[in-house]
Amino acid sequence: MHADPRSSALRSTARRWAPHVVFSAVLCAVLELYGRSEDAPIPPVSDVVVALADIVADGSLPSALGESLQLLVIGFGLAAVAGVAAGILLGRYRIADRTVMPFLTALYALPTVALVPLILVWMGFGLAGRVTVVFLSCYFPIMMNVYSGVRNAPTELIEVSRSFLVRSEFGLLRVVIIPASVPFIVSGLRLGIGLGVVGMAVAEVYLRLGGIGALIASYGATFRLDYLVASILPLPLVGLALTHLFGFIERRASAWRVG
Repeated sequence: MHADPRSSALRSTARRWAPHVVFSAVLCAVLELYGRSEDAPIPPVSDVVVALADIVADGSLPSALGESLQLLVIGFGLAAVAGVAAGILLGRYRIADRTVMPFLTALYALPTVALVPLILVWMGFGLAGRVTVVFLSCYFPIMMNVYSGVRNAPTELIEVSRSFLVRSEFGLLRVVIIPASVPFIVSGLRLGIGLGVVGMAVAEVYLRLGGIGALIASYGATFRLDYLVASILPLPLVGLALTHLFGFIERRASAWRVG
């Protein structure tokens, strides 16, 4: 008698997720008990759940999250285009690498949060300033990964392509270098989207004009810890979901390269 493939898949999924569910339940129970102790610096989990349901029901969290995601999409999209283009340029052309790369490496070592006050003075307190913060948070890991991918493009494939009359630089980029760099590009996008969520929160907390950052700043200023934690909670969840999405794409890209 053959086992039902569907039930086997469900059992496999249950076994895979069981440790995570058990750990989460134990952690929530511990935090609940600790949060109800005297002078605890964190609210109980039940209070956070109630606060989360409240700001979802009144529309403040969905509205703020939508505004934040719009900021993230714009900043990340611009960083992806600029980072991939700069990574290819710097990785392929030695004169550009020697001229520009030392300055970009120095900027990469500088924390983005240290530049936020300067960015806001230059770009203003509107959308442009916040997009710039997200852009800088995403740009460098994308550019550095693409740069590494282009630099590590197999020289033997380049030589073989040239022997088959792929002589132009555009042809080499299209046929060999960019396809060989795809896993590096996707890896950079995965790292960039996670840091973009951080940059999004930093920009909005500094400005307090809207989005999740405005909720965090507002509830933090009034010491409403249950609402503060409920406002912070979507950030790691969004970052985790997007990172897993790009991680899945990265695994598919790596498998395609191997294949």
